[in-house]
Amino acid sequence: MPEKCPIVIVDDEKEMLQYYELFFKLNKIKNYKLFSSSAKFISELTTFEPSVAFLDIRMPDYDGEEVLKEIRKKYQDTAVFIISATQDIDTAVRCIQSGAQDYIVKPIDKNRFLASIATGSDIFRIKKELNKTREELEKLSLKNNLCKSKIITQSPAMEDVIRYVLSIAESDFPVLITGETGTGKELVAETLYNFSKNQEGFIPVNISAYDENMFNDAVFGHVKGAFTGANKDRTGLLGSAGKGIVFLDEIGDLPESAQIKLLRVLQNREYTPLGSDTPLKTEARIIAATNANLRKKVETGAFREDLFYRLSAHVIEIPPLRERKNDIDLLFNYFYRSLLEKMGCEGPDVPHHLMNSLKHHRFPGNVRELQALVQDYVFMFRDRETNKQSINRFLNRHNIMPVADRSKYDNSFSYDGYFPSLKEMETLLIDQAIARVKGNQSKAAAMLGITRQALNKRLIQKKGK
Repeated sequence: MPEKCPIVIVDDEKEMLQYYELFFKLNKIKNYKLFSSSAKFISELTTFEPSVAFLDIRMPDYDGEEVLKEIRKKYQDTAVFIISATQDIDTAVRCIQSGAQDYIVKPIDKNRFLASIATGSDIFRIKKELNKTREELEKLSLKNNLCKSKIITQSPAMEDVIRYVLSIAESDFPVLITGETGTGKELVAETLYNFSKNQEGFIPVNISAYDENMFNDAVFGHVKGAFTGANKDRTGLLGSAGKGIVFLDEIGDLPESAQIKLLRVLQNREYTPLGSDTPLKTEARIIAATNANLRKKVETGAFREDLFYRLSAHVIEIPPLRERKNDIDLLFNYFYRSLLEKMGCEGPDVPHHLMNSLKHHRFPGNVRELQALVQDYVFMFRDRETNKQSINRFLNRHNIMPVADRSKYDNSFSYDGYFPSLKEMETLLIDQAIARVKGNQSKAAAMLGITRQALNKRLIQKKGK
């Protein structure tokens, strides 16, 4: 049994703890911890995970039931046994319902104690193995689902997005997808459709490309004679979608009168084509997306509050590319190799200097900006050698600042707005060095490349100010 998972005894009777310690030594059990205070045990519980815990039911500070609940809040795999001097059926039942393995009455039979330790250790080990297997299966399932979704990522934040998409795919409720321009909101919507139970069609509508009349006509349709030029009925996208998905991109740009009509769709599952008095039923699921802050639009009256909450039955927030920098390399190479394959050529390897510079870029256009950059890069360098100067010129064309090779450094600094002075930077470096070595001035001075005396002088000057 690993040291980090000891057998634990929590009992306020010191004589009993002495008995337990002697018992462990006689049975050559080395990995154990004894606590005479339940409060001390709880305070140290974050530092280790018990494999098996024996808790006395009656203790000052926290009784056995309370300690059991604290263990269960942090660790689900620990096998817990409650020990009591009396046979109390009600207490025993409560403890078992709260997650205790068994309820043992004192005095404890040695053989039963050994058997409880063995049983508890087996339970702990089996649960750990099951959890490990479950995690491996989940990773494999997630990997397969990522392939199906066409989302290229190795970011934990994006993997969480996929997990959430999978969990709501079978729901019929609306979904609101938020995120900056170019983060892949439509791709996430398509992924949700691909995992949904209804596969009758995915119909994207970019609201910003329509005026109010065009939107109403495109989405709700019209009957013959509804307006000049309406020579025949038009089904509209809601009618054409069947049980599929209508994806409304840039929902924040929806005019107020259209917002009222969409609210009716979400509330009653019905809509009325232009020129008709007869409402029609729809089974289409609505997925909306926006790069705007809809809450602020609600506060200013630009977006209906009731519609906002109807759309927010499920909310997916896509992180910007700058918050998932480990995806930059992966996405660049995916776009790069895919485009080269389409062009029927191989192309040189991507230079480290380029990737290093891209990882320091904020990508305001997100994945879309990265993809456009890759396309330009392929056409410029698919059949020619690159060097640092040519890469720097390429980066400058795309308003990306070239970054020197920083691989030998642990960290780098970047500033988006205010740029510090040398004096301010010196103060920042000293503070960071002192914090990193927990106040050890000799180590901080060595990290900064100055003598301890020079560092001490600067600290005195700083304090004097």
